[in-house]
Amino acid sequence: EEEYNALTCVQLRAICKQRGLVQKGVKKVIVDRLMKDDKASTPAAAPTPTQAVHSSPQKEDNEEEDIGIILGSPTKVLSSSSAVKTPVKSPAPAASASSSIDNNDQEFQDETHTCHLFEGRSKYLSPSGLHFIANHQYRPSEYTHLDNLLNPFWTYLTECLPLWLAPNMVTTLGGMHCALAYGVMWYYCPDFDTTPPDWVVMLAGYCAFAYYTLDCMDGKQARRTGSSSPLGQLFDHGFDCICTLFFVATFSSYLEIGGTHWYNMLQTSLQFAFFMAQWEEYHTLVLPHNAGKWCGVTEVNYASALGAMCVSLIDREAFFQKSMEDTLAPLGLTGGVVKDMELRHFLLCGWGGMSLILMGLSLQRTLCHPRIAGDDMDASEIRFNRINALSKLASPFLLCVAAFIVPPEFIRTRYLSVVLGCALSLLTKKMIVFSMAKMPYAIIQTDIIPFIFAAIWIRYDTRLTKEGGDFVLGALSIWYAYRLLRWVNVAINQICAKLGIYCFRLKKRDD
Repeated sequence: EEEYNALTCVQLRAICKQRGLVQKGVKKVIVDRLMKDDKASTPAAAPTPTQAVHSSPQKEDNEEEDIGIILGSPTKVLSSSSAVKTPVKSPAPAASASSSIDNNDQEFQDETHTCHLFEGRSKYLSPSGLHFIANHQYRPSEYTHLDNLLNPFWTYLTECLPLWLAPNMVTTLGGMHCALAYGVMWYYCPDFDTTPPDWVVMLAGYCAFAYYTLDCMDGKQARRTGSSSPLGQLFDHGFDCICTLFFVATFSSYLEIGGTHWYNMLQTSLQFAFFMAQWEEYHTLVLPHNAGKWCGVTEVNYASALGAMCVSLIDREAFFQKSMEDTLAPLGLTGGVVKDMELRHFLLCGWGGMSLILMGLSLQRTLCHPRIAGDDMDASEIRFNRINALSKLASPFLLCVAAFIVPPEFIRTRYLSVVLGCALSLLTKKMIVFSMAKMPYAIIQTDIIPFIFAAIWIRYDTRLTKEGGDFVLGALSIWYAYRLLRWVNVAINQICAKLGIYCFRLKKRDD
């Protein structure tokens, strides 16, 4: 307080103009000083504090800028894209104007940097969250060379779509490809311990290709039909989240790793890495989808599709289950310390290592971002922001740990996969939506509690039979599928009502 009181009105005005002046926490003494300076310089028409707050030039919605004077609570920081666009009112007395600022901020304030231990009333979208969603602008990271190369191809395919087709239907068609392949794979390889027929693996490869291609077309269809909306991001990333189960099932089926902790490692690393990408966007406002110009989600998805098609043509069991010594022998190498390891396990170790690198890069970008560790923040504020950001990883991390508590040989791997996949997908969807809504993401998500208790029960209750363990996980599968669908349904209905649109139709709502 002393530091800001020492600033001159000119300095305060410069800061306001440069940073947009986050309204929350602006103390009356500063507002009064700004008004006094306005009256002294322009006695003919003194602007209100609301005008002073919005005196900086309006920035485009797609520009990224971390703005805000931090006064009072160090956790209230707004970005330019999320600043409330309050209409300029006629001059009013200082007292009433000051109170109107507080009222506006109480209604619409960025809460991404606040710390909540439990969810409380934030399970669904608040009026403030719906306001920010309505003004949300998606900011991806840079594109890779393959993205730029394939962009004309995606554009051409989009132009072949009928103009009456809603963008969310394009996204749903892609998700239906994953659902089809997942269902067929479940029938022929229920617990990832037997190799599926060749045509099933080929189908999975085609569906992976079709899914990602349609995923790249939905945004272009939205711009083509003039129906872009924040709901599209929820649909797009929401389907990406649940479709990770399809990719896990495909890899696990032809690697035959069911009933082992190798499966747990594959699923937890993939879904936790996906959650961390959304966690990074929650704090930095930018969604990462690549690691440089040569490696990104496009390369990974198309490589997965191509890989599935290729392995459908070979003897997968003989190829993936041979030792590294036999694999490297044609190259004149002995294999060294990994010579006795099977090729499938070696590949999974490589995947795990790559996942750890990606997670580490996400941590580094987030914890060093100006919104978390800005140059104008003191050490205690930076420490609080970093601890607060890391604490939001607690719930998905505990879910992943619980998956390793369950003895894999004691239960059906498919049931564990569905429970863990739906639970992590639910947490990730909440992170996606709360990032758009600028709502607080609680440290302890109550949805993790049933699975953690079930994992401990199955692990340590010696009286529980294998059939009993399967029944518990089967019941939890139904519960988490219901919770996921229920939460998504409520969120979509809230967003559609706020934006005045339909989910699968281009026509505007009358209500």
